[in-house]
Amino acid sequence: MSGAKPRILIVDPTAPVAAALRKFLDGIAELNVGMTPAEALVQAKAAKPDLAVVSVSPTFDGEGLAAQLRDVCPGLAVVLLYAPEEERALERCARARGDGLLVGPIKRTVVLATLKNVLRVSELERLNRDLTEKLERAKAAPPPPPARVAAAGPGVNAHDETFFKKYMLLEVKRSRRYQYPVALLIVGIDGLAGKLPKDGSGEKVQARVQEEGLTLLSSMLRDVDVALPFADDRFLLFLPHTPRAGSVIVAERAAKKLGEITTIPGLTASVGVAAYDPKLTPKAQVSFGGLVKDATLALKKAQEEGGNRVDAGSAPAPPKRDRISLG
Repeated sequence: MSGAKPRILIVDPTAPVAAALRKFLDGIAELNVGMTPAEALVQAKAAKPDLAVVSVSPTFDGEGLAAQLRDVCPGLAVVLLYAPEEERALERCARARGDGLLVGPIKRTVVLATLKNVLRVSELERLNRDLTEKLERAKAAPPPPPARVAAAGPGVNAHDETFFKKYMLLEVKRSRRYQYPVALLIVGIDGLAGKLPKDGSGEKVQARVQEEGLTLLSSMLRDVDVALPFADDRFLLFLPHTPRAGSVIVAERAAKKLGEITTIPGLTASVGVAAYDPKLTPKAQVSFGGLVKDATLALKKAQEEGGNRVDAGSAPAPPKRDRISLG
């Protein structure tokens, strides 16, 4: 959560939880609090938040309220907060179209990391919408020269990040139009925060781990692939012209590659995979933001299951054949 402070709406009927969230986010976000659905809707209309953290319990229908908040604030990102005893939090969050989830008891580091990632994805989706609108307005103009795909190869530095984000958004749009597969991987170092030094040098060590990890990942990619730092302990790999099976192979290699990091020996990594293959799902709707969201959820599942693994979600069923072929 850097740059301009995000506007965050906290919706919880219990004062202790609302107070804890306010304490976690104080100073790094512009906060509004709603204790009831009515208060939350009023606050949403007035403050136009970027993100809402909404509690869910047997006596508080936060999932239903999330839909109402989106009606009031189109494009609003919603993180659903479930009680510790909720065993189907991930399933319920997906069904309610939540952009992220938290499960109590809440901890500051988990809350900040989750909200940071959700806000990052939300911003990428907004850029995608803006870019799509510009492309639609430019349809009558002569087509631009082909993108210099070779420039999107390994070794991406921070100054190129904005360009490569736009490149990835455009590449997803091309994949829809020309019907070729793309894949997006979110690679996360398992438990990095707990392995950093506690003597004040943690940030420097973390930066070295990220730099070394990015170098290792870039060394195993093709010229047309993109590798970017995605968070303090995560990387985004974008693979154009790559079907699901190929992306899983790359994911396994990426997880193994990060095990070679020398700054902190013995690290493991997990990978969440999201893929779009028009041969398998010709009618599927695909977007860059959707791929990021699916890969992030897959990574979360892999790490919740112990880490050091790849989760590729559920592979789509092959399309039904219209007629039987004999011979």
